[in-house]
This record gives sequence, C-alpha cells and structure tokens, in this order.
Amino acid sequence: MSDLSLLLERLLPTTVLSMGPGLIARHNVRGLDFDCLHLEQIDPLMSGNKVFKLLGHLHAWEESGRSSLISFGGRWSNHLHALAFAAQRLNIPVEALVLGYPEQPLTPTLQDCIDAGMRIRFCGRDQYAMRYDEAWRTRLAVESDAWVIPEGGDGPEGREGFGLLASLFEPYDEVWVAAGTGTTAQGIAEQLRADQTLVIVNAVQDQGVLEAQLKASSYSPEIRFAHQPENLRFGKLSPALRKLIADADRAGLMLDPVYTVRLLAAWLMAQDTEPRRSLLVHSGGLQGRRGVSGLRYSTL
Repeated sequence: MSDLSLLLERLLPTTVLSMGPGLIARHNVRGLDFDCLHLEQIDPLMSGNKVFKLLGHLHAWEESGRSSLISFGGRWSNHLHALAFAAQRLNIPVEALVLGYPEQPLTPTLQDCIDAGMRIRFCGRDQYAMRYDEAWRTRLAVESDAWVIPEGGDGPEGREGFGLLASLFEPYDEVWVAAGTGTTAQGIAEQLRADQTLVIVNAVQDQGVLEAQLKASSYSPEIRFAHQPENLRFGKLSPALRKLIADADRAGLMLDPVYTVRLLAAWLMAQDTEPRRSLLVHSGGLQGRRGVSGLRYSTL
C-alpha cells in the first residue's frame, strides 16, 4: 500500500472508502444519461477533489519536519474548509490567510474552519496577491516554520493523490472535470491513456492561461476545453444555472454553484455531437451552497 493510501486511511478513519466503481453512479438530467464520479460522497466534511489535492501536501509536511501548515483562500473557500478538518484530524496546527476584513461577518465556511481549530488571518488585496510570489512563500515558510500550501492545493504535491483514482477512469472515452487552479485537471491528465480525452470546463476567466499551459504540456491524453453556455465571472450564478441546479436536484444529483453546475451545463451543451462514454467528475464543494439564497444544504 502506498504512503498516500495509508495517509488517506488516517485522514478518513470513520469512512468506509473504496476506490472502486461504487463511487460512480448513473444519472439522467434533462433526458440525457451520464456517469458521475461522486468524490463529494467520500466524507461529509472533507469532500470532493480537495481531499486528493491535500494528500501530497500533507505527506510533504510530514517529510519536511515543519511544525504547522499555512494556506490561502477566500471567505467561501472549499480548499480551506477541507484543510481545516484535515489538520484537525491529523492534529496539525494550521493557519489561513483570507482575503477580507475582521469586521466582516464570518461566513459559515470560515466559522467551520475556526471551529475546527484553524487560525484565520485576514488581509487586504495587496497582501493577498503575494500568495503567487514563490520567494515570499519561501520566506513565509521559514518565518512560520510551516509547510505552505498554495491556494487551492496547487503544485506538484497537489496532483499526486489522483493516482489513487486511476482505475476508475479506464472504461471511459473521455473524462470531464471543472477547473479552478487546474490542479485536479493536471492530476487526472497524468492518469489517462493516449486514446482518452480530458475535457476541461474552466470556471475562471484566465484569458486562456490554463488552456495554453496544458496544451503545451506532454500529457498523454488529448486535452480539450469545453464551451460554456454563458460567459460568467468566477462564482456568478445566472438564472439558467440556477434552473439547472434545480433540475439536477430533482434528478437526485446535488451540484455546487461554482464548479459542477458549469461542468454539467457544458456537457449538456456538447451532446449534439456523437455520444461517447463520458465520466463527469463531481469535485465536491457542496458546502458552498450555503452562500446562495434558496439552495438547500444539510450535510453539516
């Protein structure tokens, strides 16, 4: 058993987790059938791709000898939410630099993080922008005696955990995934064959930076970026996407309002072409539904 498999068992000690076909379910939304890899179902608090993006970083922290963890995120960050509970379960001191101000009301996400033991340090836009500066992150790591996890669990360590899911991708012609930092997409790309296609739905308006980066890489599978029905800024939810969330809810598929709703919208729009065996990756983030009026969420 690999080091990451053992770490996953420590991280999810009360969860019966099998990296097998039981994580995949068939759904029908708006008359179309598709398979969905339900990463959001592996744990009620640490759901989705965030667990797999943290595994490599947590292993690196253990190897580093550092005394704590530091990362970055917004006031509704799925990454910080998962990190807070991971640190709690492994008894690791953890701090987050959060874009915002102390006088703002705490979001349910940040309250969960604080309740789990995470220390929150609010910062303005200029300081928060430093998170992209590798030299600054290195100084922060030394000054704080911490392993610094880039925003969203980015970096090569953030891709390592997806090797645990490799066998689940094998039967499919194409795997569809939503992207923010692109870490999950890259982690999955490393697990696919040359005769498979990775279809990415970018939730961030990055002027094509991620697309250029991945298409210039040496990954084996074909990589395609899917068109989306609407050109929306990150985190914005249109009436049409709200309607899709409602339709999916009625079909027994709960979507998050940032990533998976755009993923399904793009997949549905693409189905006027020749059908292929597609797997949609549910990346979790359902706790973010609490930030959208009218969306139910009762797992926590």
